[in-house]
Amino acid sequence: MKHAAGVGRGEGGRGEEAPAREAVARGGRGEEAPAREAVARGGRGRADSGRADTRWADSGRADSRMGAADGNRRQIADGDNMYQTPRPRLRSKRRRASRGGPMGTATAATAPAATASTARSGHAQAKDKFFAASMYMFHITGFPQQPGVLPGQVDAPPGARLDVWGTDPADSRHIPGPGGDGVLLSTPHFSLANSGNRTLHAPKRSWKVTLPHEGGHGNGAGPGNGAGHGHHLAGMARINLKSMYNDPSQMREALAWRMFGAAGVPAARHTYAKLAFDATYYGLFSVIEQVDKRFLADHFGENDHGNLYKAYCGDVGCATLEHRTGPGGDDSGRQYYKSADEDHRTYRLKACGDDQDAGSYDDLAAFIRVINGVGLPGGDGRFGTDAYRASVDGIMNVPAFLRWAGVNLLLGSWDNYYATPSNYYLYNSGRAGAGRDVRDAPYFTFIPWDYDNCLGIDYFGTQWQYTDILNWPSNTEAYWRHHARSRIPLVQNLLRNPHCQGYYLDHLEYLLDTQFNPGAIEALIGRDSGDGLWGRVSQAAYLESTTPYGAPFTGRQFTNDEVYRAGCRQNELHHGQEKADGIMNYVRMRYDRARQQLAEIRKTTPRETGDFPATMEPLPAAK
Repeated sequence: MKHAAGVGRGEGGRGEEAPAREAVARGGRGEEAPAREAVARGGRGRADSGRADTRWADSGRADSRMGAADGNRRQIADGDNMYQTPRPRLRSKRRRASRGGPMGTATAATAPAATASTARSGHAQAKDKFFAASMYMFHITGFPQQPGVLPGQVDAPPGARLDVWGTDPADSRHIPGPGGDGVLLSTPHFSLANSGNRTLHAPKRSWKVTLPHEGGHGNGAGPGNGAGHGHHLAGMARINLKSMYNDPSQMREALAWRMFGAAGVPAARHTYAKLAFDATYYGLFSVIEQVDKRFLADHFGENDHGNLYKAYCGDVGCATLEHRTGPGGDDSGRQYYKSADEDHRTYRLKACGDDQDAGSYDDLAAFIRVINGVGLPGGDGRFGTDAYRASVDGIMNVPAFLRWAGVNLLLGSWDNYYATPSNYYLYNSGRAGAGRDVRDAPYFTFIPWDYDNCLGIDYFGTQWQYTDILNWPSNTEAYWRHHARSRIPLVQNLLRNPHCQGYYLDHLEYLLDTQFNPGAIEALIGRDSGDGLWGRVSQAAYLESTTPYGAPFTGRQFTNDEVYRAGCRQNELHHGQEKADGIMNYVRMRYDRARQQLAEIRKTTPRETGDFPATMEPLPAAK
């Protein structure tokens, strides 16, 4: 049932409670309750000194700062002291969520899927530590005021500065000062751009922070933390700050990336940050690791010199990976782009190998030729043959892709290589032992991207939790307005092969047994314990508004009460065309339907293996 304030079906078994302003105080969090209750009510949380911890400057004029939401952003008036003295931690133990939570250890949930014998670089270790932390403060000062969106990078002018430090998620101040670890990064050399496709022009925008190549300017790490390298942040030159604009719970991407890490899929990592420009609080953001050369080095070792493609909807349509031919039957790389402008291409080359011909797209053409079974006899039956299996095993990491497929199906994420299809990466590392010849000895790995639309987010009247586990396109008709279905031959053709289908089903069953079930997801969210994701996001999210029901001054589309109802109460919400299931309700429905579908399939298709391997097969990490 819809409700004008976004209140719909609640989670079964949990009695109706008061709205956010009371429920936060009732959350069993002891001494945190008064401050949290005040924030949820839109009041001023008080520090231990008894004075107002945060004060607002109600000047009555619109804030023209870049990205301001309809002129309603507010500035924090704290005199000249922007960094307030941090109050004592309210919980003495470290939050379990920052250590990987119930899904597994930090290694299983966050470390790249490289071989155990691979020596980890200092940068890789610093990134592990960075993404294991619960919350950061990104503070930008002196950046020029800009109207509208920044679609391209804008360099920081003289006098501007970016400072980053760790902070306690429970801190009730908008801009808490650096703690005992000090400032992790302080640099005047950076650039900013807004990012996103559907949400690029949203009132609360996402940001991409770019730092120059190492060896330049900027302070290094704070005392003893090892997170800063030159003027990079934990070895990273690009940092994504996602606004989570579509997600009222503020937890979906965190759950998705954690599941991929635990499944051993080479994928980006995630943490959270508060963002502020000067004295203006911009809100809570997801920090997403960029897929770039450093990412490739972390996962593929010395095989980081290959071709990295990112998939869009562009000059040759969306990135379906369908086989394309031109005049005379030409199916070379030239068939996979039309535009001379690389920014308009469907398959965009983000990193290029050493070979001067590596940018010809011929390696991509070879990959697409193989996965579509071009040249194999037998019609549609060719996909079930050992010859097809051998050919795809020779050109791509099939287990890594099938593991991604299992996680993606359960997450119900459609804006990737499923309904759209786009929003993913393909990396040609070259086969191990092939040296630096990635064009003539291609070997591809699928890398996921962009998980804000998952776990029950829908705009099309589709129940993604009921997708057939072997026939994904059958649930995409509403997405395509009943004129077509999605064409995703890499999924469809692999699942026609008995061995590949068996591996996929075994992994799917393993996920249901271990990671994707109501108990595991509930433990990660941690609504009652306060040690899960809800405890990490709630305080920073509540700080985006001064009232439970008023529009947040950051431009977030969900009120504090809606964030509470979606994140803590797990209600279903409606905003315009968007329907957001409660995460736990979605998980229960997807879990139950997947179990039913598996039970039917097992009547004729036994398990491929006895105990599914919990450790990912190694990536090609050597020349």
